Formats: sequence, structure tokens, C-alpha cells
Amino acid sequence: MAVSILRDQDPRFRLLGWRVGLTALLLLGILLVLAGFLGERSGLFRDKTRIQLLAENGTGLAPGLQVRLSGFRIGVVDDVQLNNEARVDVTLLIETRYMKWVKDDALAILQQDGLVGDHFIEIAGGSPAAKQLQEDGTLTFVPAMGLSDIAQDLRNRTLPLLDEMRNTMQYINDPQGDVRKTVANVQNMTAELRQTREQLSQLLLNLSNLSDGELRQTLQHTDALLQRTDQIAAELQQQLPGMLADTASGLASFKQTAADASATMALLRQTGEQAAPQIPGMVRNADELLYDAGATLNGLQQSWPLKSLLPPEPVVSFVPESRP
Repeated sequence: MAVSILRDQDPRFRLLGWRVGLTALLLLGILLVLAGFLGERSGLFRDKTRIQLLAENGTGLAPGLQVRLSGFRIGVVDDVQLNNEARVDVTLLIETRYMKWVKDDALAILQQDGLVGDHFIEIAGGSPAAKQLQEDGTLTFVPAMGLSDIAQDLRNRTLPLLDEMRNTMQYINDPQGDVRKTVANVQNMTAELRQTREQLSQLLLNLSNLSDGELRQTLQHTDALLQRTDQIAAELQQQLPGMLADTASGLASFKQTAADASATMALLRQTGEQAAPQIPGMVRNADELLYDAGATLNGLQQSWPLKSLLPPEPVVSFVPESRP
């Protein structure tokens, strides 16, 4: 097979340089567009406002950290420098369009995504009435808690709980404590309930041992007693209205009698008041009249015709009760 030698005048190499140049330009354009897109997404071409933070140490702080507001990325950490006071000056670049939500009393909190994630600065707080933070203003910085800080905080929170649990267990295990006494009382009540159950079982057994005749007789007596009670209640219900009516009429008669007695007493009182001045003279005249009548009667009894006609006065002798 014959191999043809390629020459520069070969038509397949015509415009090769133009093709390579156009391809390079196309790739360069794609790279520029991609860079612009990434710069726009990262806010590289947007207007930014510089604000300052003052931290006690630089733990977790580094240039390029995200600055977030309510979970949205609004800026980055531009610079971290150690000042003359051995403290850390942190410069933030915040997009100007988000500065209306960054107030003078806001807080810059250093946080971390999870336990091993990247750090970021969260801007939080700030009252709506506060003024907007101006260029090169300073925010209050709140450092993140490291593992040692978290362990110390956990220890500080756990120790009081352990002490409280120890005191509670001592209180529960105290033989003279309320818990032990309550348990003892419950045990006593359980024993009494068991004894009561045994007595109840014995009672039920005795009831089951009763003969059918005794049980039937008891039921008959109970039925008769209930019937008699119903009869008495019915009779009482029938006679009660008449008794109430008689009682009402008796009360009315009693009231009338009391009124008549009051009137009679008033009349007697009035008569006594009128006759009181004449009573002494009438008594004296009656005594004199009785004395004259007695003397006359004695004289008549001593006269002869009448003495023979009148029977002698009987002599009353005292007879003891024991004599017949």
C-alpha cells in the first residue's frame, strides 16, 4: 500500500491556524463567562461595606469565612490581624444591599456547621428601632464554644444534677424517711387487704353452705317485711291529709279558745278592778250575817218543839285504815 506524503500545500491543512485561534478564543470566552458567573455568585463584583470586629483570640477566624444573616450569605471575612493589645482585629466585607438589616446593637457570633464543619460568622439580634451600622463600624463579637468550653459547660450543668440525684437517693434510702414509712404503710395495708379478702372468702363460703330452705325462709321474711312496710306507707299516705286537716282545725280552735280566754281574763281583770273598793265592807257584812245566823240556829235547836223533831248529830269516830 502506498503512503502519500503530506505536504504543506495539502488542502486539509488550509485555514488550520484560524481554526486553532477560533477554538482558543472560544475557550477563553467560556472561561471568562464562567469566571464572571462565579464572581457574580460570590458577590465579587457587588458593592461592599467594610465593618470591624474585635475578638479576644483568633480561634476559628480566618480570611474567607462566610458571613451570614438569617442563614443567607451576605459577605466574607476580609482580614484577620493581631493588634498592639494582643487582641484580634477582624475586617468583614458585607454587601451594601444587606446593610439595612445590620444594626448598631447586632451581634457577630462565631458558629460552626456541625461538630467538624467549617466556621462562619452569624450576624444576629438588633432591634428594628436601632440605627443602621455605618462604614467601618464595630460589632460586638461573641466567640464560639470549643470542645473544652462545651465540656466545661456540660460539667457545670451535670454536677448539680448528680448532687441532686445523690441527695434524692439518700432521702429515699433513709430508714426514718417518708418514703420508707410510706412503703411500710403500703405493706401493712396489703396485709390487711389480704386478711379482709380471706374473711370475705370465708363469708361467701358460709353463705354458700346455707341450705336452700333457710335461704328461702329468709327471703320470705324479708319479702313480708317489705310488703308490710309498703302497706304502712300507703296507709300513712292516705291518713296524712286528714290528720293534717284535723291538726289545722285543732290549731284554729285552740287559737279561738286562747282569744276567748284572753277576753275573759280581761273582763275579770276589769270586774276585779271595779269591785276591789267594795270587797272589805262586803266581807265584814257577810261575817256579821253568818254570826247572826249561827246564833239564831243555836237558839232554835235548844227550843223544845224543835229539839224533839231534829235528829241528834252523828258522832264521827276515827277508824284506822288497817281495821275493817
